[in-house]
Amino acid sequence: MNALDYVDDQLSSVLKCWHVAPGGRPGTVSLSGRQYFADGDGIRVLIRVAGEEALASDGGVMAARLTDAGVDITSSTRAGTAWREILAQFELRELDGRIVGRRPLKQAEQLASDIASAMLTTDGLRWLALPERESKLTKQLYDFLRAGQFPFTRRPTISLPRGSKVKPTARVTTPKREVLIQAVAGGEQGIEHALSLVQRIDRANYGFDQRLVLLKGVPEEWPADHLDLLAEHTPVGFSDRMDQVQGFLGKGKALPSPVEGL
Repeated sequence: MNALDYVDDQLSSVLKCWHVAPGGRPGTVSLSGRQYFADGDGIRVLIRVAGEEALASDGGVMAARLTDAGVDITSSTRAGTAWREILAQFELRELDGRIVGRRPLKQAEQLASDIASAMLTTDGLRWLALPERESKLTKQLYDFLRAGQFPFTRRPTISLPRGSKVKPTARVTTPKREVLIQAVAGGEQGIEHALSLVQRIDRANYGFDQRLVLLKGVPEEWPADHLDLLAEHTPVGFSDRMDQVQGFLGKGKALPSPVEGL
């Protein structure tokens, strides 16, 4: 591997046999090309230098993959316990939904390998997916679709171009288009998962007006920065304004910006 302009010289001297690319943030590089998930998606590790140490993470990929599969790793379930035990075995930890690790710079390659191995191992937790449990918001959405006589499928499996799959809350069939809906009742992790999902279904050729994120309540109850970012990738509706959702699904009316008036 040749040292490139965007790779720290100290880091390039200890990393071998990885494909290196910019990591999206200053000082961070993306490592790939050594391991793959069973569905064919490549494993990518983000790494950077901080003083005499290397810091690495999975970028939140595993939490998103497991959430898509219906696996709860945030509580004291079998999957949650196994998640924490696996990370501990690799001397890693979770921080804000990301697998992270810190080692002396000379151990950077081992750190990257441990992150990648932890990603492969935790991916196996998808077999521990819990039965679907509907939130109040999800039940409200399904009741709304039934009352409006919108044909819909609960938790459809959407295949992405490279073989991985996502399961939004509902797929609605209207006379002119299909619309995939992701309901989010609350929490930063929920809105980040919704953002990840709509970005990925874009790869499955679902247009902008074929996606909808339904958030609980009204815009004022959500951080404006999160709403602004989400609105760049999908129309956003609110459970207290279902008349607007009715117009979006039934008549193709554009939804107003979620940050309008905030």
